[in-house]
Amino acid sequence: MALLEAIAAAGGQARLVDLSGQLALSKSTLHGLLNTLAAMGYVSRHGTRYALGLRLREIAQPLSDADALLRTACAPALQELARRSAETCYLAVPCGTREYLYIDAVEGRRNLRMGSPRGRREGLTTSAIGKLFLAHDPGLVRSLRRAGMLPATLEAELRTIDKAGYALDLEEAEPGLNCLALPVRFEGRVMAALGVAGPAHRLRKSVLCSLATTCMRELFGMLKL
Repeated sequence: MALLEAIAAAGGQARLVDLSGQLALSKSTLHGLLNTLAAMGYVSRHGTRYALGLRLREIAQPLSDADALLRTACAPALQELARRSAETCYLAVPCGTREYLYIDAVEGRRNLRMGSPRGRREGLTTSAIGKLFLAHDPGLVRSLRRAGMLPATLEAELRTIDKAGYALDLEEAEPGLNCLALPVRFEGRVMAALGVAGPAHRLRKSVLCSLATTCMRELFGMLKL
């Protein structure tokens, strides 16, 4: 999996020598792994370069379809949040035990013009979206606790988030940037999150708390799939 991710990060194809240095694997070991992946259709060889294979598209198609369905289902809430906040808003889903993944974004009137975040991953422990996912997933919390990545202050904050129903990031992930995260639920389970991000001088804590309370009340139907 690390090998496939390295090829993807290189733009979809990479040389054996570059992959060897990046992954700290001998060329002979790497050559054997690439031959196996090539035989299965997960990579293909083009001269001195190895590229991602079409088999990946085949096995990822169900996820692509689910991703499109989720973006469509959450579009009204995402657009309404951008309208109410006038700031850039995001849709994100959990991705492993350390990160989450952005799958959509809408720019507000006072947008940050940060570019499309789709496909970008972020850590769980500092951002509002990440903390929201942690607060509603005991399995993720146990994983981080075992890894020594869950300080007592964060555990206390997660209990507050669970009670309040939303999460804040007050310049934790990035200086000068404040964020809010709201849960999107399916059959009671938090399966995605809506995020709002903007300059700290505009999105003060009181503004974010007021926005969260209003949206959870007035957009309740949109936040349940």
